[in-house]
Amino acid sequence: MSFPPSQDQQRLEQVRQYLRRGQLADATRLVYGWFADVRLELSLLPSRERAIRPALWQAVADLAELAGDHRLPEQLWQVLEQLKPSPAMVGTIPLLGVPIVNGPERLQALLASLDVPVDILALVDHSGGPGPVRELLNRLESEGVPNVARVRVARPFGNAGVAKAWNAILQGFPSVPFALIANHDVVFAPGALAQALAALDPAQPQWLPLLRRPAAFSAFLITSLAWNRIGLFDESFVPAYWEDTDYRDRLEAEPVVQRIEQGPWLEVMDAANPQQSASLADDPQLARSNDVSFALNRLWYFSRRRVQGDRRGSWLRAWLLDQPR
Repeated sequence: MSFPPSQDQQRLEQVRQYLRRGQLADATRLVYGWFADVRLELSLLPSRERAIRPALWQAVADLAELAGDHRLPEQLWQVLEQLKPSPAMVGTIPLLGVPIVNGPERLQALLASLDVPVDILALVDHSGGPGPVRELLNRLESEGVPNVARVRVARPFGNAGVAKAWNAILQGFPSVPFALIANHDVVFAPGALAQALAALDPAQPQWLPLLRRPAAFSAFLITSLAWNRIGLFDESFVPAYWEDTDYRDRLEAEPVVQRIEQGPWLEVMDAANPQQSASLADDPQLARSNDVSFALNRLWYFSRRRVQGDRRGSWLRAWLLDQPR
């Protein structure tokens, strides 16, 4: 039942002819019928390839713009949201994302503790320039990592913030069914990753921390369907702190997303990671700047402006947090 692209394009041109002539009823009838055909097709044969219909999307948007009909765009989104990501290979992490600002030896310890295969290792370099971190990431990118199929490195100008790094990792590889996000100073206890993977269902919207609160966001699994439902992390919290609290609020407010916060991996992971925020211990200057960011981000978290989506103050907060490079 799949329509070839040329037929889709013909339908779009017919819709636009109707709209140019002022034949709104004819255009509406054609677009709704077209949408019904595609909805039926996707219900019988759901796939990303069949769902990518830019001509239909154009026609639906044309109708919304010119006729003020916003019902169909919402119905189209609802149909698209029934699609599921491609399954991952059993026992494999399709994406491991790690931001790093300092302490390259800690990242090496994290990588040495991996005991399940990883398809993509995505590293975000927040060190800000030449130095031990950059040297290590260059070497990992060129030489590879045992048990990791591919290494990718993102290099922002400097410490762009935890939330921005997490978002860059998720948005950089949207085809994976789930991701593991971890701080660079975490190590994985033997068997913990396999236990967590066994508890996760990538075909469901799920979030699974590998550590107990308050360190839950130091290492966590998140399915693509979960961040599709909740959204990305709030990048107005920079460079760190309170972005995790904000995201937990949103998780707890969305009953569709399953939070898997019980499991045998928690005890062994907590035992293997007794120290938190090793980055601060490694860099007194970073610790001092984080005192400022913690206080300012806490102020922003409790601000009515944030709750109401008021965008004022974006530059001001960045300016107050900016450190000489």
